[in-house]
Amino acid sequence: MNKAVLALLIVFSGFMAAVSQILLKKSASASHASRIREYLNPYVILGYGGYVCVLALNIFLFTKMQFRYGVLSNSLAIVFVMLLSRLLLGENVTRKKLAGAALIIAGVVCFAFF
Repeated sequence: MNKAVLALLIVFSGFMAAVSQILLKKSASASHASRIREYLNPYVILGYGGYVCVLALNIFLFTKMQFRYGVLSNSLAIVFVMLLSRLLLGENVTRKKLAGAALIIAGVVCFAFF
């Protein structure tokens, strides 16, 4: 498989993990009519379904590339969670969070290319 396609799949995997986390946070922040609705609602079902898809994609990726490249999706997910939580949940992004995201991105670049 083409390296560019694999790289895009790594980024997509990190993004999907972040979307799944945001969905679960939205569910946790909402009020629910019953205890069962806390666990059986669209946000939770889609969130955990997303995690299952990310797991399957990561297993596929680990069979096609070196392990050291596969773990990059976890690092990218942290950055995506920060961005999506700002855009979708209105959470504050502090200078410390931005500095942390910059360090993560720098680490991903160093890890991937050196």
